[in-house]
Amino acid sequence: MAKQKTSKGLKTLYNKVYRKGKDNFFSFSTDYVTREVINSINFKNKKVLEIGCGAGDTALSIAKHGGKILATDFSKEAINIAKKKKHKNLEFKAVTYDKVQDTFDIIVLQEVIEHMDNPLQVLRKLKKKLKPKGKIVITCPSFMNVRGYVWMTLVKLFDVPMSLSDINFLCPFDFEEYAVKLNMKLKWHTFNTDLGNNNKMIVDMKKRLTNALTDAKMKADAKALLKWLEQVSKFDHKSETSGAKGFYILGRKK
Repeated sequence: MAKQKTSKGLKTLYNKVYRKGKDNFFSFSTDYVTREVINSINFKNKKVLEIGCGAGDTALSIAKHGGKILATDFSKEAINIAKKKKHKNLEFKAVTYDKVQDTFDIIVLQEVIEHMDNPLQVLRKLKKKLKPKGKIVITCPSFMNVRGYVWMTLVKLFDVPMSLSDINFLCPFDFEEYAVKLNMKLKWHTFNTDLGNNNKMIVDMKKRLTNALTDAKMKADAKALLKWLEQVSKFDHKSETSGAKGFYILGRKK
């Protein structure tokens, strides 16, 4: 088994990603994740912190929906792009979350926690930055779907990386455990079943699987598996847990 991957070096990677353009790095646009956040949370008149804001698309939407938001990222390249977005309720800073000395009604981690070394430790620190009745809103990949079962088999048995930046592979049961340890309330759902089970899964797998096997220096031919997955993807796999993305709200009890 290879050495456990850590977040060291991710700043360099993401500076490179944003310098080249993030659309070249991701299989699909992440606009649908932003829409899920905006449609699920009332940000009006709320003081908001976003951690790992990237190019600032979600932060701008939150500002437009009435939230007063400080959006942060450790990538200066990302913040340079984000600062081109202007709104009276919006401020961008190139800073890590532990340097923010304030409290907030809502803290947003959109597609971020999977890149952090110790999610529970991070959440414990963020809880201290919440106002009474404050909440932490999280989206991240979820693996209780066809795509996830394939990846977890490769990760757990052969240490094949899903990506160059993902450290954690989280599911709803992980957040249920976090909620107990943090003494916080939890609400969750999953979304985007297509990426987890159907047409988008095939598009993503054709790109990601070949690259991952190459990164792992494995000579396996993925064609037979991809053909099998194309057959599997024609069936219905919809359930409350089968989305490719998890949406979690951790709330203070007092």
